Amino acid sequence: MNDKERANINRGRRAFLVQSAAATALAAAPGSASAEGGKRVWAEEADVVVVGSGAAGLSSAIEVLRHGKSVVVLEKGASVGGTTIKSDGGYWIPNNRLMREKKLKDKRDDAIAFMLGHAYPASFNRKLPRLGMTQNDYDLIAAFYDNAAPVVEALEKDGVLSYMGFSLIDYLDTPDNKAPYGRTLLPRQADGSMGLGRELVRQLRAPLTAKGVSIKLKHGVTTLERNARGEVIGVGAQGPSGAIFIRARKAVIFGSGGYSQNQDLVTRFQPGPIYGGCAVPTNQGDFISIGVRAGTMLGNMTGAWRAPVVLEQVLQTRSVARDVFFIPGDSMLIVNKHGRRVHDEKRNYDDRAKVHYDWNVAAAEQSNRLLFMIYDQRTKESFAGNEPLPEEGQSIDYEIAADTWPALAAAIKKRLDKLADKIGPYPLGETFAQGLAAQVQLFNTDAKSGVDTQFGRGGSRFDQEWHTGYAAKKETQGRWPENTSTNKTMYPLSDTGPYYAIILAPGALDTNGGPQTNAQGQVLDTYGNPIPGLFGAGNCVASPAGQAYWGAGTTLGLAITFGTLAGRAAAAEPDKAEA
Repeated sequence: MNDKERANINRGRRAFLVQSAAATALAAAPGSASAEGGKRVWAEEADVVVVGSGAAGLSSAIEVLRHGKSVVVLEKGASVGGTTIKSDGGYWIPNNRLMREKKLKDKRDDAIAFMLGHAYPASFNRKLPRLGMTQNDYDLIAAFYDNAAPVVEALEKDGVLSYMGFSLIDYLDTPDNKAPYGRTLLPRQADGSMGLGRELVRQLRAPLTAKGVSIKLKHGVTTLERNARGEVIGVGAQGPSGAIFIRARKAVIFGSGGYSQNQDLVTRFQPGPIYGGCAVPTNQGDFISIGVRAGTMLGNMTGAWRAPVVLEQVLQTRSVARDVFFIPGDSMLIVNKHGRRVHDEKRNYDDRAKVHYDWNVAAAEQSNRLLFMIYDQRTKESFAGNEPLPEEGQSIDYEIAADTWPALAAAIKKRLDKLADKIGPYPLGETFAQGLAAQVQLFNTDAKSGVDTQFGRGGSRFDQEWHTGYAAKKETQGRWPENTSTNKTMYPLSDTGPYYAIILAPGALDTNGGPQTNAQGQVLDTYGNPIPGLFGAGNCVASPAGQAYWGAGTTLGLAITFGTLAGRAAAAEPDKAEA
């Protein structure tokens, strides 16, 4: 990733205007309403109704059109794109065309074993049929491998998608990952440069616009409409002018996003708080309550695409422009409330965010619920502009500064006390100041030797490549010495201040649990049978990835693939009687 591409990412993130949270206040009607003596009056009719306009929903709608059927798209927000438009736009596609052209082998059995082994590690067993998986879990991953590349290549052939390769290694650089390079594809703009999520949405929306597909904004779906046989025949929605019903002759497809912005559902299902993240405010988990009323089987409800967030940003708005995806700096470490490091700071954001939920048995607490990014002036200047660090010369109100380690500990405590009304009491450990000083000393000793004796930071290809390729060092005109160590991810913190801290909290791109689906995108009931006429894809359903985040673009790769498969199967559904 070059400097121009990094700059595009940062500009795109900062330029994004977060959708109005007012859209989340759409009323939810518990059942059908009647406009004429108990009979539904349909405001619009199509073969297929798609709910949501992110990657899953748009891909579904495109596939419905490719099969000659009509479609209408309902979007709860005020603009098209959902959370996809805020993303970096990458999609993780096994055995894709660019890999094959480069002779990068991504064998089916190896890829399926790798994906399943990390999605469901407690069940995985190479000696058992289906690697120890249920039939449906195995079929979902097999369908992803078998269809992801053909789906993307068909969209490319039709002139919908234009993409380029990505050079950095997968998030899970493990021995069982036999093809760790090349699965991520990035949107290519018309001038040949790398695009982001906004470009991906533009590409996916274009064929719908060309065909005159109706995308109804500010329409939140509240009910499924079913006939006497229990078949889904449409939806009820709340729009700007009130409640309406839209007929789906064949099927309804949900691609409406997860529930990460719904604090009640987060409290009920997640292992700890999700303070916020880059999901749009409308990601309230609507399909969960709608699906439960329809008798769906829920799955992966504790799951999420996790990423740390800057605490004081999400306290202002739960939907932020950017999560803390990669931690910049070499003279930098992260500690918990006791002043101790708890992970390799250069690992992927999903793994780092999971550490926030670790339970401290001795103290009977989540000692890592809040973590503190600690750095010196060298990192502040040398890595300026790599979020969450400010651009050089700019100040940020969530940065805590002090001239000595004891003074920094006191300043952090003072900031936590100030935030107590919003986050509750979160006292630092009594020995935080001493622990931090001792931790810095140990870190500095390891940095000088080039070997992190605590967490192996810099010992993997992932650490090395993403440190230099994503959050690269800035040219500082010789103000700071170069890192000449064999381990470029570590450098001793300065013996003199100033020192800085940023409070990090557990967040998420979005959750990824909900109604269970099969390999065709059909939504399953509590007996494991498809509900006629109901489909789902993306973060609103139980993710085939389980607890895994295989590489950059996993969420969008799954959304595009299964959105397309859902659209294909929905278009082939028989027409359903209204009564």
